[in-house]
Amino acid sequence: MRFRRFRIVRARRATSVVVALAVVLLAGTAGAQAPAVIDRVAVRFIAPETGGAAHPRFFTERELAVFTRVEALIEQVPVEADVYPERYVRSATDRLVARAMLASLLVQRGSEPPDLPRLALDARAELADRIGGAAVLDDALQREGIEDAELMAFLRDQVRATWYVDKAITPIISVTEDSLREAFRSSLHPFRTQKFDDARVRLRRWLVVERMRSAELEFLQGARARIKVATVLVPSAASSHEPTPAIPPP
Repeated sequence: MRFRRFRIVRARRATSVVVALAVVLLAGTAGAQAPAVIDRVAVRFIAPETGGAAHPRFFTERELAVFTRVEALIEQVPVEADVYPERYVRSATDRLVARAMLASLLVQRGSEPPDLPRLALDARAELADRIGGAAVLDDALQREGIEDAELMAFLRDQVRATWYVDKAITPIISVTEDSLREAFRSSLHPFRTQKFDDARVRLRRWLVVERMRSAELEFLQGARARIKVATVLVPSAASSHEPTPAIPPP
């Protein structure tokens, strides 16, 4: 099956309205310099879990681009320049929305996972393992103009979402020795060339995230009737720069 492909226009985000205005003024006085483009909204969604219509949530093109690239890298599919297969755009959108909703549910309980900063660093290490190593992750961030602090904010939400699923929906964090050994023998994990004892800690992190990836999509499937997701991208083959609806709601 051939998937349509879309370009997500990458752009530098201004840190404030004042900085954005200054950049525009400078660009007008220095003709040799290319004008900076403000990062644009790619996904807008509304869900009761995140505050309803009074508090819509957004993901920018850079954010969607980097997580689309991550989804492709997990399946070892190269992303050509700034052109992204639709299936990975859709997967990244679904996972970002689900994690934001689940993280919000934990926040509404007035609790946080213990040692959240360390768990977020563990999540970063697991993500690097999942897509091919730290250098691959750093390259993906650089290609999409994502600062490490931005990535860590998303990973903190991922930890919150995982914690909520484990406490309120189904246990996913506790890993028995038998389940870990079974995963080592039968799963397509990144540590197949290592000995079990050498891979134990990283394999456990990987297995918890595998469980979470299944749980978050199951949660989203059950929540689709009460959420509204609008995704706007620019088709790579289009000559116009007008935004075009790319992914209709399921």
